[in-house]
Amino acid sequence: MVIGIDANEANFSQRVGVGQYAFNILGELYQQDLTNQYYIFLKNPPQKDFPKTRDNWHYLVFGPQKLWTKIALPFYLYIRSPKLDLFYSFNHYSPLFSPFPTIPTIHDIGYLQDPSQFTKKDFYQLKNWTENSLKKSVQIVAVSQFTKDELIKTYQINPSKISLVYNGVNNSSKASPKNYQQVLNKFKITLPYFLAVGTLKPNKNYPFLINTFAEFLKSNPNYQLVIGGKKGWLYSDIAKLVTELNLNSQIIFTDYLSENEKNCLYQNAISLVIPSTYEGFGIPAIESQQFGTPVIASSIPPLQEVLKDSALYIDPFNPKTLLEALKQVLNPKIRQNLILKGRQQAQKFTWTNSAKSLIKIFSKI
Repeated sequence: MVIGIDANEANFSQRVGVGQYAFNILGELYQQDLTNQYYIFLKNPPQKDFPKTRDNWHYLVFGPQKLWTKIALPFYLYIRSPKLDLFYSFNHYSPLFSPFPTIPTIHDIGYLQDPSQFTKKDFYQLKNWTENSLKKSVQIVAVSQFTKDELIKTYQINPSKISLVYNGVNNSSKASPKNYQQVLNKFKITLPYFLAVGTLKPNKNYPFLINTFAEFLKSNPNYQLVIGGKKGWLYSDIAKLVTELNLNSQIIFTDYLSENEKNCLYQNAISLVIPSTYEGFGIPAIESQQFGTPVIASSIPPLQEVLKDSALYIDPFNPKTLLEALKQVLNPKIRQNLILKGRQQAQKFTWTNSAKSLIKIFSKI
């Protein structure tokens, strides 16, 4: 079988979200599949840490970069591409037109819940390009049962057309005490800390977390809150809130975290806190559990699907529930129970399993 893949989402030095998903599965496909032929389509030369070219693994780099998915890619597929059995995309956007069967990956459709958090241009692209990809696809990959159910409900898609491929986590080893201390020093972390990971954007519900943490500090002053993630369009408002609460020394924004930095923070946090109002999966929850770090999570369907009974759940609109969870997770018995269940749950999600599921989908097509 000859498989084409749009791997642009993975082709960055700093990878978050979909980029992380794309890079890890790309590497696993390379490791696991020596039989099928892969052509990796890119608009820029591959990053240095991409898999090396070999007999069944090829890179096709071309432009123009502007409107690449809409113009350059379809043109290439029709005029210059080797004959493919299917074309797979790590994101919502399949090529606008394709002579070959297409498979997009849908991570979530949260943009339909709150269009106001996007510019008109971005929302139009998300909504309409996704609809086009879904209509023309031969199969669809969803990263959770929640996302699959949302697609069925919203677009009236036949369930058999949607395949489930869960996200995974990297099997990371613990950092040395010296390495860990370097990370603490870099971000000026001097106290036991709670951790939140994810780009600063509305669905992450960070104002809710910050206001509740301020309340927690009134009776538990010797703690910090570390928020690790790129500074999205909500950052200025959040930073202003922290200043108004006079908590600049106790609430720390790291901006983008390298894998090493993120792992160091996971393994020594009191708890990861995910107060999101919407998620498609919630990779940080499983990443932290792998290191034996308890999780406090919103009681929303995708997080409950992924975490089962291995987390403390909160109502993301009720500060009292989060305040109580922040206190509960300090209890040694509760912590130990969460650590044990969390490690067991994390073992279920690996990029190896994700890639195996994807290869099965390819073979069925």
